[in-house]
Amino acid sequence: MNTEFTRKELYDLVWSQPMRTVAAGLGISDVALAKHCKKADIPVPERGYWARKQAGKPTIQIALPPRFPSASDRIGESAGGNDWGPDWAVKFKEVAIPPVPTFDEDMRSVEQRARKLVGQVRCRRAFEPAHPLVAKLLAQDEERRKDFAKWRSDYYAPKYDTGIERRRLLVINALFLAAARLGCRSSMSTSKYGQAAANERDICITIGRSHVHFTIEPIKSRKESQKERLRLAFGTARDRANANKFWEDGDENRLEDQLTDILVEMLVSAEASYRNGLIRHREWVIGRKADAEAELKRRQDETERKARELKERLERERIRRLLSQAKALDRANQIRAYVESARLGLGEMTITQEEFENWANWAQQEADRIDPLKNGTIKQGIAEHCG
Repeated sequence: MNTEFTRKELYDLVWSQPMRTVAAGLGISDVALAKHCKKADIPVPERGYWARKQAGKPTIQIALPPRFPSASDRIGESAGGNDWGPDWAVKFKEVAIPPVPTFDEDMRSVEQRARKLVGQVRCRRAFEPAHPLVAKLLAQDEERRKDFAKWRSDYYAPKYDTGIERRRLLVINALFLAAARLGCRSSMSTSKYGQAAANERDICITIGRSHVHFTIEPIKSRKESQKERLRLAFGTARDRANANKFWEDGDENRLEDQLTDILVEMLVSAEASYRNGLIRHREWVIGRKADAEAELKRRQDETERKARELKERLERERIRRLLSQAKALDRANQIRAYVESARLGLGEMTITQEEFENWANWAQQEADRIDPLKNGTIKQGIAEHCG
């Protein structure tokens, strides 16, 4: 679909006429149009809607639900990109500045709606069911268990049978399952023996168009008598020391009891990131268009400078040719005058008339050869000047 719509625009369109008619106008199939609507959470008329409406029977138009947190409000938008090639300035000059982003909900309303979407996130005591990514780690644990029974080395000891690592994985499993119910995609490393490395501890849930990175790590207890605490912090493993949003085991409630609030905050953070991204993108487009204008002005100035230099060089060349032709004419006339002077003094020379005439003819030919009036160079120069 080459045309770009907002969710509201496409919603109004598909409820204004049958899907096949709308799809034909957009140059796509009605199946493809239905997929676009489903992806954007836009309800479409059910089968028989238009027949009932044409027959004057009562029909129900399903209201457009609010946009999912961080989901795009645009359908059919081009992928875009920053690589515009050598003509980027010319192309970018035609790019329209996006309108100032506006949103139907304030962030407080977004949080309230997110809480309804999330419901209650419960952390089970067993991996039943297990998210596919968690299931991979559990399968690897089974392999380690077999290696441990064979080699009796702590290197092969299972990680998720007991202790803080089991709690950690149970929390991850609960968040991943809850996110999956909302249609969000999770990601984390499932390396068999690399989970201890910092970069292998990064976890991410993709919500709409935003990626919420977080870590879940044990921290030292405030009291020596207490067990290790779990701490969940937004951001990557390398940034966890500066995390401004985090939750941890407390004296009265554990991390497992805070998962609902955590997932709600993930949705809110994703929406905030999406909104900030739209604002930054608009600012980037404005700045890039200014860069394009400056680049086009620089190119125009460079073209004009080269044109001036070429004109000046051609003018200098014309003057040089003019002076050269004038000099050639002067030399030709000098040769002719010299021949005539020699002819007057022929009687004083010990040469024959034939010898003199032979030399005089050669000299006259040389004079004609360099004479611009004779060899046509002056005609060429006049033609170039008038052309």
